[in-house]
Amino acid sequence: MDLSDSRCFDAASDASTSAPSVSPREFLVANYARLQRRLCRHLGCPDLASDCLHDAWLRLSERLPVPATRHPEAYVYRVACNLAIDRLRGNRVGQQVGDAEVVLAGFADPAPGPERIAEVRSDVAALEQVIARLPRRQRAVLLALRLEEMSRDEVAGRYRMSLRNVDTALRQALDRCRA
Repeated sequence: MDLSDSRCFDAASDASTSAPSVSPREFLVANYARLQRRLCRHLGCPDLASDCLHDAWLRLSERLPVPATRHPEAYVYRVACNLAIDRLRGNRVGQQVGDAEVVLAGFADPAPGPERIAEVRSDVAALEQVIARLPRRQRAVLLALRLEEMSRDEVAGRYRMSLRNVDTALRQALDRCRA
């Protein structure tokens, strides 16, 4: 709410009002408890109501001088409500970002589901069948290099092959597995 809005203030030349004019800041100080109870009923949180009234007092203190208004209670209450709305909007954005990660972490299970497990088991069984059907030399080279993690030199020495023949046997075995 713009505090410089002239519609909210009682003009000094308006002599038709018989009630004494009070500045919104003075009214807030004099009626703090009543405003706090009213705002608490509206917001449902006494701490938020107190914080918003304090912020309203600060806001009203920033713009000196604040002229008197016709309805200081309505003016102060509206300022405090607007501050509460701003505060709640700001909290909601922060909570959504933080809470979304927590909620999604609760929903997302990193373990594979039953469908994925069955799929992988089927792939492993198919690969085992392909490896079992490989020629003896290709199977021996593939298992030595990939499962036993031997070096090419060690495989060549174990099976009395050249490095070129080891590479060829491995390439052929991998091509058959890939197919």
